[in-house]
Amino acid sequence: MQFDHLVIFVADLDSAINDFTDLGFNVTRGGSHGLTENALIIFANQSYIELLALKPFYTNPLMAIANRLGILHWQSERKGSLYCRLLRWVNGDVGPVDCCVRVTDLEATLERWKEGGLDILNSETFARERTDGEIVRWHLGGVKNHRLPILLQDITALDQRVPLADAVHANQGAELREVQFALADSGVARDMASRFLGAKSGADNLLMVGDVKISFAEQSVQGKLCLSIAYPGKQVKQLDIGKAYGLSIKLVPALS
Repeated sequence: MQFDHLVIFVADLDSAINDFTDLGFNVTRGGSHGLTENALIIFANQSYIELLALKPFYTNPLMAIANRLGILHWQSERKGSLYCRLLRWVNGDVGPVDCCVRVTDLEATLERWKEGGLDILNSETFARERTDGEIVRWHLGGVKNHRLPILLQDITALDQRVPLADAVHANQGAELREVQFALADSGVARDMASRFLGAKSGADNLLMVGDVKISFAEQSVQGKLCLSIAYPGKQVKQLDIGKAYGLSIKLVPALS
Protein backbone atom coordinates (compact mmCIF):
# COMPACT_ATOMS: atom_id res chain seq x y z
CA MET A 1 0.00 0.00 0.00
CA GLN A 2 1.00 3.60 -0.63
CA PHE A 3 -0.77 6.72 0.58
CA ASP A 4 -2.13 8.21 -2.64
CA HIS A 5 -4.08 11.38 -2.00
CA LEU A 6 -6.25 13.49 0.24
CA VAL A 7 -9.55 14.90 -1.09
CA ILE A 8 -10.65 18.45 -0.28
CA PHE A 9 -14.12 19.45 -1.43
CA VAL A 10 -14.32 23.09 -2.52
CA ALA A 11 -17.25 25.23 -3.65
CA ASP A 12 -15.36 26.94 -6.48
CA LEU A 13 -12.35 25.33 -8.13
CA ASP A 14 -10.83 28.55 -9.50
CA SER A 15 -10.92 30.20 -6.08
CA ALA A 16 -9.36 27.13 -4.45
CA ILE A 17 -6.59 27.06 -7.06
CA ASN A 18 -5.83 30.72 -6.31
CA ASP A 19 -5.80 30.11 -2.55
CA PHE A 20 -3.38 27.17 -2.72
CA THR A 21 -1.21 29.05 -5.23
CA ASP A 22 -1.01 31.87 -2.66
CA LEU A 23 0.27 29.25 -0.17
CA GLY A 24 3.17 28.56 -2.53
CA PHE A 25 1.95 25.39 -4.24
CA ASN A 26 1.99 24.56 -7.92
CA VAL A 27 -1.64 23.61 -8.63
CA THR A 28 -2.27 21.53 -11.75
CA ARG A 29 -5.71 21.32 -13.30
CA GLY A 30 -6.57 17.62 -13.36
CA GLY A 31 -9.57 17.72 -15.66
CA SER A 32 -13.10 16.38 -15.57
CA HIS A 33 -14.74 13.18 -14.33
CA GLY A 34 -18.51 12.88 -14.42
CA LEU A 35 -20.18 15.54 -12.30
CA THR A 36 -16.92 16.86 -10.84
CA GLU A 37 -13.72 18.59 -11.87
CA ASN A 38 -10.45 18.74 -9.97
CA ALA A 39 -6.99 20.18 -9.54
CA LEU A 40 -3.93 18.48 -8.03
CA ILE A 41 -1.08 19.51 -5.74
CA ILE A 42 1.50 16.81 -6.44
CA PHE A 43 4.49 15.85 -4.28
CA ALA A 44 7.74 14.10 -5.16
CA ASN A 45 6.62 10.74 -3.72
CA GLN A 46 3.57 10.82 -6.07
CA SER A 47 1.13 11.57 -3.31
CA TYR A 48 -1.06 14.63 -3.73
CA ILE A 49 -3.84 16.87 -2.49
CA GLU A 50 -6.94 16.81 -4.68
CA LEU A 51 -9.14 19.90 -4.88
CA LEU A 52 -12.55 18.61 -5.95
CA ALA A 53 -15.54 20.69 -7.05
CA LEU A 54 -18.92 20.02 -8.60
CA LYS A 55 -19.32 21.25 -12.16
CA PRO A 56 -21.57 24.33 -12.37
CA PHE A 57 -24.61 22.35 -13.62
CA TYR A 58 -24.64 20.14 -10.56
CA THR A 59 -24.74 23.07 -8.17
CA ASN A 60 -28.14 24.22 -9.46
CA PRO A 61 -31.08 24.28 -7.01
CA LEU A 62 -32.71 21.05 -8.26
CA MET A 63 -29.51 19.06 -7.83
CA ALA A 64 -28.94 20.65 -4.43
CA ILE A 65 -32.44 19.61 -3.32
CA ALA A 66 -31.92 16.04 -4.61
CA ASN A 67 -28.61 15.83 -2.77
CA ARG A 68 -30.02 17.21 0.48
CA LEU A 69 -32.97 14.81 0.32
CA GLY A 70 -30.51 11.97 -0.03
CA ILE A 71 -32.11 10.54 -3.19
CA LEU A 72 -28.82 9.68 -4.90
CA HIS A 73 -27.33 8.38 -1.67
CA TRP A 74 -30.38 6.16 -1.11
CA GLN A 75 -30.03 4.66 -4.58
CA SER A 76 -26.35 3.91 -3.98
CA GLU A 77 -27.08 2.39 -0.58
CA ARG A 78 -29.61 0.01 -2.14
CA LYS A 79 -27.03 -1.20 -4.63
CA GLY A 80 -24.23 -1.48 -2.07
CA SER A 81 -22.19 0.75 -4.35
CA LEU A 82 -19.08 2.72 -3.54
CA TYR A 83 -21.02 5.79 -4.66
CA CYS A 84 -22.79 5.88 -1.29
CA ARG A 85 -19.38 6.78 0.15
CA LEU A 86 -18.31 9.13 -2.64
CA LEU A 87 -21.55 11.14 -2.63
CA ARG A 88 -20.75 12.12 0.95
CA TRP A 89 -17.78 14.06 -0.43
CA VAL A 90 -19.94 16.60 -2.24
CA ASN A 91 -22.97 16.71 0.09
CA GLY A 92 -21.38 18.37 3.10
CA ASP A 93 -19.28 21.38 3.99
CA VAL A 94 -16.13 22.37 2.15
CA GLY A 95 -12.85 21.04 3.50
CA PRO A 96 -11.11 17.66 3.82
CA VAL A 97 -13.55 14.82 3.14
CA ASP A 98 -11.58 11.60 2.59
CA CYS A 99 -8.33 10.02 1.50
CA CYS A 100 -7.24 7.26 -0.86
CA VAL A 101 -4.59 4.56 -0.54
CA ARG A 102 -3.04 3.03 -3.66
CA VAL A 103 -2.83 -0.77 -3.96
CA THR A 104 -1.55 -3.12 -6.65
CA ASP A 105 -4.34 -5.70 -6.27
CA LEU A 106 -7.65 -4.15 -5.25
CA GLU A 107 -9.71 -7.34 -5.24
CA ALA A 108 -7.18 -9.26 -3.14
CA THR A 109 -7.03 -6.41 -0.61
CA LEU A 110 -10.82 -6.22 -0.40
CA GLU A 111 -11.00 -9.99 0.08
CA ARG A 112 -8.62 -9.71 3.05
CA TRP A 113 -10.76 -6.90 4.47
CA LYS A 114 -13.88 -9.01 4.01
CA GLU A 115 -12.24 -11.92 5.82
CA GLY A 116 -11.44 -9.45 8.60
CA GLY A 117 -15.15 -8.79 9.10
CA LEU A 118 -15.66 -5.61 7.06
CA ASP A 119 -18.71 -4.96 4.85
CA ILE A 120 -17.34 -4.43 1.38
CA LEU A 121 -18.95 -2.03 -1.10
CA ASN A 122 -19.13 -2.85 -4.79
CA SER A 123 -16.05 -1.47 -6.56
CA GLU A 124 -16.36 0.98 -9.44
CA THR A 125 -14.22 2.01 -12.42
CA PHE A 126 -13.54 5.71 -12.98
CA ALA A 127 -11.98 7.85 -15.68
CA ARG A 128 -10.80 11.44 -15.93
CA GLU A 129 -10.21 13.45 -19.07
CA ARG A 130 -7.11 15.56 -18.53
CA THR A 131 -6.88 19.10 -19.88
CA ASP A 132 -4.72 17.79 -22.73
CA GLY A 133 -7.45 15.32 -23.75
CA GLU A 134 -5.69 12.22 -22.42
CA ILE A 135 -7.90 9.77 -20.51
CA VAL A 136 -6.69 8.19 -17.26
CA ARG A 137 -8.53 5.28 -15.61
CA TRP A 138 -8.55 3.56 -12.23
CA HIS A 139 -10.63 1.31 -9.96
CA LEU A 140 -11.93 2.39 -6.54
CA GLY A 141 -13.09 0.10 -3.75
CA GLY A 142 -13.71 0.27 -0.04
CA VAL A 143 -16.12 0.07 2.87
CA LYS A 144 -18.75 2.35 4.42
CA ASN A 145 -16.63 2.87 7.54
CA HIS A 146 -14.98 6.28 7.16
CA ARG A 147 -12.14 5.34 9.49
CA LEU A 148 -10.63 3.45 6.57
CA PRO A 149 -9.62 5.11 3.29
CA ILE A 150 -10.87 4.45 -0.21
CA LEU A 151 -8.65 1.96 -2.07
CA LEU A 152 -7.37 2.82 -5.54
CA GLN A 153 -5.79 0.66 -8.23
CA ASP A 154 -4.53 2.29 -11.42
CA ILE A 155 -5.53 0.95 -14.84
CA THR A 156 -3.50 3.43 -16.87
CA ALA A 157 0.04 4.29 -15.77
CA LEU A 158 0.44 6.14 -12.47
CA ASP A 159 2.58 8.79 -14.22
CA GLN A 160 -0.39 9.69 -16.41
CA ARG A 161 -2.65 10.27 -13.42
CA VAL A 162 0.01 11.87 -11.16
CA PRO A 163 2.70 13.53 -13.32
CA LEU A 164 5.87 14.13 -11.31
CA ALA A 165 6.85 17.02 -13.58
CA ASP A 166 4.27 19.10 -11.68
CA ALA A 167 5.77 18.33 -8.24
CA VAL A 168 7.77 21.58 -8.01
CA HIS A 169 6.46 24.25 -5.62
CA ALA A 170 7.43 27.85 -4.88
CA ASN A 171 7.30 27.11 -1.13
CA GLN A 172 9.79 24.23 -1.76
CA GLY A 173 7.41 21.60 -0.37
CA ALA A 174 8.80 18.28 -1.56
CA GLU A 175 7.41 15.03 -0.12
CA LEU A 176 4.31 14.34 1.92
CA ARG A 177 5.74 12.97 5.17
CA GLU A 178 2.84 12.58 7.63
CA VAL A 179 -0.96 12.64 7.71
CA GLN A 180 -2.54 13.15 11.14
CA PHE A 181 -6.25 12.58 11.72
CA ALA A 182 -8.00 14.36 14.61
CA LEU A 183 -10.87 12.15 15.78
CA ALA A 184 -12.95 11.75 18.91
CA ASP A 185 -12.27 8.00 18.77
CA SER A 186 -8.62 8.25 17.77
CA GLY A 187 -7.67 5.05 19.60
CA VAL A 188 -10.29 2.99 17.76
CA ALA A 189 -9.29 4.53 14.45
CA ARG A 190 -5.61 3.79 15.06
CA ASP A 191 -6.34 0.16 15.95
CA MET A 192 -8.39 -0.26 12.78
CA ALA A 193 -5.72 1.40 10.63
CA SER A 194 -3.01 -0.80 12.17
CA ARG A 195 -5.04 -3.92 11.44
CA PHE A 196 -6.10 -3.18 7.87
CA LEU A 197 -3.57 -0.71 6.43
CA GLY A 198 -0.14 -1.72 7.64
CA ALA A 199 2.18 -2.89 10.36
CA LYS A 200 3.70 -0.94 13.24
CA SER A 201 7.39 -0.40 12.72
CA GLY A 202 10.40 1.16 14.37
CA ALA A 203 11.16 2.15 17.93
CA ASP A 204 8.32 4.69 17.98
CA ASN A 205 5.72 2.12 16.94
CA LEU A 206 4.88 4.19 13.86
CA LEU A 207 2.12 3.28 11.46
CA MET A 208 3.40 3.64 7.91
CA VAL A 209 1.40 3.44 4.69
CA GLY A 210 4.16 3.17 2.13
CA ASP A 211 6.52 6.05 2.91
CA VAL A 212 3.91 8.22 4.65
CA LYS A 213 3.44 8.18 8.43
CA ILE A 214 -0.17 7.94 9.65
CA SER A 215 -0.97 9.23 13.13
CA PHE A 216 -4.05 10.03 15.20
CA ALA A 217 -4.82 12.76 17.73
CA GLU A 218 -7.79 13.92 19.76
CA GLN A 219 -10.24 16.28 18.08
CA SER A 220 -8.98 19.31 20.04
CA VAL A 221 -5.95 19.82 17.74
CA GLN A 222 -6.06 22.57 15.12
CA GLY A 223 -7.84 21.21 12.07
CA LYS A 224 -9.38 17.78 11.77
CA LEU A 225 -6.62 16.78 9.39
CA CYS A 226 -2.96 17.85 9.47
CA LEU A 227 -0.28 17.32 6.83
CA SER A 228 3.48 17.53 7.31
CA ILE A 229 5.38 18.20 4.09
CA ALA A 230 9.17 18.00 3.97
CA TYR A 231 11.06 21.00 2.58
CA PRO A 232 14.74 22.08 2.59
CA GLY A 233 14.31 24.86 5.19
CA LYS A 234 15.45 24.73 8.82
CA GLN A 235 12.30 25.93 10.61
CA VAL A 236 8.80 24.48 10.80
CA LYS A 237 6.37 26.71 8.89
CA GLN A 238 2.61 26.62 9.54
CA LEU A 239 0.64 27.65 6.46
CA ASP A 240 -2.57 29.69 6.60
CA ILE A 241 -5.33 27.21 7.52
CA GLY A 242 -7.97 29.61 6.20
CA LYS A 243 -6.60 29.48 2.67
CA ALA A 244 -6.24 25.69 3.00
CA TYR A 245 -9.99 25.14 3.63
CA GLY A 246 -9.53 23.87 7.17
CA LEU A 247 -6.58 21.64 6.32
CA SER A 248 -3.62 22.21 8.64
CA ILE A 249 -0.37 22.13 6.61
CA LYS A 250 3.12 22.33 8.07
CA LEU A 251 6.37 22.54 6.12
CA VAL A 252 8.92 20.59 8.15
CA PRO A 253 12.72 20.37 7.67
CA ALA A 254 13.56 17.46 5.39
CA LEU A 255 16.46 16.34 7.59
CA SER A 256 14.53 16.33 10.88
